[in-house]
Amino acid sequence: MQAATRPRWSIGVDMGGTFIDVVAAGSDGRLLSLKHPREAGKLAEPVLAAIDRLCAEHGIAPGEVARIVHGSTVVTNLLLEQNAPPIAVITTSGLRDVLTLARQDRRELYEPVIAPATPDAVLFPAHLRFEVDGRIDAQGREVAPLALEGFDGIAAAIAEAGVRAVAVCLLFSHRNARHELQLHALLRARCPQLLVSLSSEVDPKPREFERFLTTALDAYSKPLISDYLQALATALAGRGLPEPFLMRSEGGTGAWRDVAQRPVSLAMSGPCAALQGVAASLREGAGLPPSLLTIDVGGTSTDIGLVEDGRPAFAESLQCGALALRLRCADVESLSVGGGSLAEVLAGGALRLGPRSQGAWPGPAAYGLGGDRATLTDALCVLGRLPAMLAGGVALARDAAEAALARDVSGPLGISSGDAALAVVRTAASAMAEALKMRSFQRGLDPADTVLVAVGGGGAQHAAEVAELAGIRQVRVLPHAGVVAALGMLCALPADTVERSCEWAFDEAGLERAQQLAVELAPAAGADRVRWSVALCDAGQEFPIDVAWHPASDTLDVLLQRFSARHARLRGAAPASTAVQLRVLRAVFEQALPRPAPFAEDVAAPAAGAWQGLPDAGEGPRALFAAMTTVWVPRGWRWCRLGDDSLALEAMAMGGRA
Repeated sequence: MQAATRPRWSIGVDMGGTFIDVVAAGSDGRLLSLKHPREAGKLAEPVLAAIDRLCAEHGIAPGEVARIVHGSTVVTNLLLEQNAPPIAVITTSGLRDVLTLARQDRRELYEPVIAPATPDAVLFPAHLRFEVDGRIDAQGREVAPLALEGFDGIAAAIAEAGVRAVAVCLLFSHRNARHELQLHALLRARCPQLLVSLSSEVDPKPREFERFLTTALDAYSKPLISDYLQALATALAGRGLPEPFLMRSEGGTGAWRDVAQRPVSLAMSGPCAALQGVAASLREGAGLPPSLLTIDVGGTSTDIGLVEDGRPAFAESLQCGALALRLRCADVESLSVGGGSLAEVLAGGALRLGPRSQGAWPGPAAYGLGGDRATLTDALCVLGRLPAMLAGGVALARDAAEAALARDVSGPLGISSGDAALAVVRTAASAMAEALKMRSFQRGLDPADTVLVAVGGGGAQHAAEVAELAGIRQVRVLPHAGVVAALGMLCALPADTVERSCEWAFDEAGLERAQQLAVELAPAAGADRVRWSVALCDAGQEFPIDVAWHPASDTLDVLLQRFSARHARLRGAAPASTAVQLRVLRAVFEQALPRPAPFAEDVAAPAAGAWQGLPDAGEGPRALFAAMTTVWVPRGWRWCRLGDDSLALEAMAMGGRA
């Protein structure tokens, strides 16, 4: 008798601020998941512990694991906290202060002193910014050769400063990278251990400040990410597990060694993976509109995302605290309201929630880990909307939550603890709803025409109340909502994005030039599928709009109509003239992989037992305690379980609230 074939597994791992989420998809159709608590100050260790735990609990041998895909908030947190050592910058003569001067936009109108747009003294101080002579002009022609007479002194100063990374940012290098490549070769020869980021590779597009900043932040991230990924890959290899692939912010995955060369691309890997998971989990033809909004509530923030026509929507910039990065990433708006957000009463009697947070350590008072300030999680605990133990194994202490709320909210306001908890939750819902509406209107959407999809550990806890405040009648909760980012990593394909700055008129001749450039780029990639797009703008505009392009079939008229329709949707009117310019040509080269059985048709399989023990339908108010998330159904709402194992929540009549 022939022995049964053992399944092959693909594992997705998402490291958030509080928990490590792990999803394993087997070739036999099984889908396994767990949440594992993070440890303060550690990176690779909790990821390895989470993988070890899942494999041990389900008897998965190392040789049965075919692929591991990982995403995290490490880069995002680094850029927010800015607690790494500074880096050096080498730039063209006369441009050493570009990173300080920035665009000189005044965000605080009434401040007497304009603060620098970047914390240059922390990230790249003046004494570590060096200039070299030589010039490439705006057309990419060499005006003056690179002068290397003083380069030995620069290399010696960098070595003496003890920095581990340097950003090379030369003028017009996006048109001609020759000088940057020369400097890279010299740096490798003189300082072989130095990590180098080139602006011509990190962000090969016009606008000096944006290109320089993105490149500098890439270099700033490299030491930590390189050490982290090397340690993770080494430990996985020691266990007989495959080397990890990393989830990138632009939607694909890459081998860890490749991603370590451009770590800034990891800045939104988690939110992007969550949108991938939503797109893969909702079946086509299920009565859903073409545009879906998503809400993901974590420990410190809430992410509002957008899925259009079954694919995650992307943006060309990322606001990371006070830093504005030009980075193609998931179109997600983050607000500083999460489970650990602090609730406090101001001097005038107003209730404020966030932006300060208890974080995962010491966490909300209900965690019993030393936190004693009232948070959103404490309010939910007092209201009975959370189970006695969270999915990650954290036991909740209601008496500690009540004590924190009594001191920080109900006492100062002179109300009961229950009313105080309800006020905190409604404050959170109002802030989330306003952010959701703003994101919708900015993208040309009416919230009433969409469905809100709840993801993350806390998304389903707030989704219905947020939807009602935003005028949305329907909410969907995925069966694996609590670990959807880890699930989304298994739906992403290995991909490389290549961009070329073009800057020419987009007419018949311009389209022909673009087609010739596409032919030059395609053979070098060796990809199974290529997705093309062009960034177009009206004459006189500075910021282009990304438009899908099918080189084999799209005519100029088709592309211009597509651009006009998208322009009208995003900016309220059709382009003012017929003079259209091509700014950037982008190609995403994807490699095909055999899909794990649950995703054979790009659809996540129903999760056996996701809603075990819960009625298939009912009306609120009621908290539905599931394995990986809690769903709150307010008064005036009803729920039912659908064929794909997701939950559909619907407002019976807008206006009723619990």
